Amino acid sequence: MRVLAVVLLLLLSATPAHAAAGTYLRLGHFSMDQARVDASLDGVELGTLDYADLHDYRRVEPGEHVVEFRAAGSDAGSPVLRSVLVRAGAGKAYTVVDIASSMKVLEDDVNLPPNGQARLRVINAGDAEMDLLRGSVFVHRGVQPTSATGYVMMLPGSDALQVLPRGKDSTRLEATLESGAVYSLLVSARRIELRTDAKGAEVVPGGGQETGFGGMAGGWDWVTALVIALIVGIAMHSARGRLFRFG
Repeated sequence: MRVLAVVLLLLLSATPAHAAAGTYLRLGHFSMDQARVDASLDGVELGTLDYADLHDYRRVEPGEHVVEFRAAGSDAGSPVLRSVLVRAGAGKAYTVVDIASSMKVLEDDVNLPPNGQARLRVINAGDAEMDLLRGSVFVHRGVQPTSATGYVMMLPGSDALQVLPRGKDSTRLEATLESGAVYSLLVSARRIELRTDAKGAEVVPGGGQETGFGGMAGGWDWVTALVIALIVGIAMHSARGRLFRFG
């Protein structure tokens, strides 16, 4: 029983893998001069981005990273359309986008919003100045084209977001903002999309948390798995001992 208590203590103190802090980077393509681009990070090809696409976060090491975009279908030695150096700090998250043929590095605030609130910013990759309303309340005014706003604290809820570009039709987006979540509203000539950047101070890389698996998506680390195996083994051994003693 003493051994079992120690093992249980190890289990309770073990940290799930998803809770480990890390440095994250994602890439987006919003320049209309190219319908598609091939992206690479530190010389490693990451795949093709269509216009208005934003890739999921990927974990990187802290330090300097080079992002390059080339014309889709070109080889690795072909001329670079655009490139940028990202100086990534430990525990930080970044969005790298090309807007109006220029690369921008945005630092994403994935810290937990205070007091059960949410946090929202706008990346306006369109060609018109715009306002953003939630319900009947202005969230952002005069957001310039090819720019990004700072974050605004929001109350959780399901009030619709309304994008009002100057000289163009407005667009209404039904959206639910959750407590403790961080969002980016992507505005482009192709579509308007609300992306969940983080929940509970952890980035949302796509998949698990967005499809209902919740914070435990991805499982526990190998230490926790070993502890569970030990508990099962001890329990089986104890059960066998009782059977032989009383059987």
